[in-house]
Amino acid sequence: MFKKLKTTCIVTAVALATILPGQASASASGNNGIQIKNNVSIIINGETINVYDPILNKSDYLLLPMRALYEAIGASVSWDKETLTASAYRSGKTVDLTIDSMKALVDGQEVAMDVAPFMYKDRTYMPLRFVSENFDGIVNWDEVTQSVDITLSDDLPVEQPQQPQEDPYILHINNKRIVMQDSIITRDGRTYLPANYIYDYLNDSSGMWQPDGSFELQVGGMSFVFNDGSNQALLNNEAVTMAEKPFIQSGKMYVPAKFLVDALGGNLRYITDKKEMYIYVYRYMYISPFLEKSYGSTSFPTAVPSAHVDGDRDLLNSDNPETLKRKLIPLNNATLAQYDVKATSATNKHRVFGWHYNQLGTDINLGITVQNTSTTESIKITDSRGISQKTGNSWVGHDIGLTIADAVLNDRLRESESTGIVIAPGETKVIEAYDLHFEYIIGFIHDLDVQAVNGGKPEYTIRTVLTKDNSDLASIKTEQVPIDEYAKHPRGAWSSAAIKAEFPTYTVDSPEVGYNISNGSTDNLQTEENSMSKVNGAVGNPGHFGVNYKVSIPIENPTGTRKTIKMKLAGRGGSYSGAIKINGQVYLVPNLRVGAEYVELPDVQIRGTKDTIELELMHAGGVNLPVAIYVETK
Repeated sequence: MFKKLKTTCIVTAVALATILPGQASASASGNNGIQIKNNVSIIINGETINVYDPILNKSDYLLLPMRALYEAIGASVSWDKETLTASAYRSGKTVDLTIDSMKALVDGQEVAMDVAPFMYKDRTYMPLRFVSENFDGIVNWDEVTQSVDITLSDDLPVEQPQQPQEDPYILHINNKRIVMQDSIITRDGRTYLPANYIYDYLNDSSGMWQPDGSFELQVGGMSFVFNDGSNQALLNNEAVTMAEKPFIQSGKMYVPAKFLVDALGGNLRYITDKKEMYIYVYRYMYISPFLEKSYGSTSFPTAVPSAHVDGDRDLLNSDNPETLKRKLIPLNNATLAQYDVKATSATNKHRVFGWHYNQLGTDINLGITVQNTSTTESIKITDSRGISQKTGNSWVGHDIGLTIADAVLNDRLRESESTGIVIAPGETKVIEAYDLHFEYIIGFIHDLDVQAVNGGKPEYTIRTVLTKDNSDLASIKTEQVPIDEYAKHPRGAWSSAAIKAEFPTYTVDSPEVGYNISNGSTDNLQTEENSMSKVNGAVGNPGHFGVNYKVSIPIENPTGTRKTIKMKLAGRGGSYSGAIKINGQVYLVPNLRVGAEYVELPDVQIRGTKDTIELELMHAGGVNLPVAIYVETK
């Protein structure tokens, strides 16, 4: 069910009928000539709206997701799942479009189409030009701005659009922040929200009214059927009894948030006084599965006997000041961390790790910039990729740290648009930019590779910068602000973003051994003293934040028969969470209470007289004595 909107629409997007050479997205998604158009903006009455699913180009025609298109033009729509036909109504006219059909019905009359509607990633896509013109829209294409203006008549005798609330509800779904046009409603201690917020913001999901008045919500292959005022529901066609009773309000089905999240597998938190709800559905949020907690204590581990830096990617850590306050950031623009690079090879590899909490009283912009300080040599960003997570929740390890660690160990950092850019002598360019709302926390990791264009010696400065007044991030070239002496989170630049430790050889059938991979004397490799960036202060990184920690465990098996090695992982010095890779497979470690909880790692089979177990970890933040690993024979 869709709400009709009374509006005159001016929609600015990308080319409708003709895509100029070189302007189509380079990343074709799917088959049959379908391309994603990344340079899309949609403006209605001068206000930009968001389309959260991809906007597609096929045969030089632009197609939008059905719901986004019809809501933008103020049309109501019904869906026939048997015939795969969408019937849209606006201003006394009806347009019927059927999936994969080149023929439409406009007020019952058959009309030929240039491109047919189709399904893409479980979304129905409709041709923008055809729909707009057949609702009497006037379409104008501007090649220079890559925009199309669609003007529709303002004669809809229906209700006015709902005005935003003065203090709206905020919904977070897997790190997407949504300012709701509806309320989150609490009844009898249970929370409910309109179903459309679920299927509009989760991939592979949809919702539709059934002929009997029930509402079916499909999410990731699971089917939920809810009835107004009934605690009886169908879950994958099986009857279940809920503690909640869904209900219809303002034409929308309000569904129970906790029931959905529990069924899908995830976490829910509702902060009543802030009117903010956080929903995490793990199948969408994480790549890797969680290890199961075990309960009990573990023996006291010894320090790993040796560790050394590994790899050729260095690390700039921007985690101090972690809490951004007016006292620490008095001006509108500031540099948070800075690294003057001394080039060591033809291609120089860097990682920038950042973690900041906005307490500045206003929304801000953050960014990573590179300033070419050479007077003669241009530099090129040959590779640039990263991941960022934000939250207004206190569960930062879960919301931010785990997701980042999961992506890094799975080699799933997203490519940045800054890949391939050239920075001329004396020029500064933005590598990545982030918006950060007041009272929100951001964590990010960004890997970038830099080389001289003409084979000379590259000279450049990497910065993390901040603006309160929307200044150009590239214009900020101040020295980094002083560290927060009262909250000494890490800041500095070190020669490697990876550490490798080798355990002493473990002989099968010998007693359990445990080693602490932490900030002891053997692996405290990122200190204030050896930081390559000390302007206005440096703080060491004993918690290995932003670091890939690699562990080799040599195994001797004098028997020569097949043996099973059992391993455990437990926090040291505080609660722990993170991700661990075992022989190529990544697993997530849930939050562990020190001295009370641990996880068992998958068993490893040893064949022959010698073998080596390879592990790789990334911590999700929170403690400076991260983790201990225990080894024994099963």
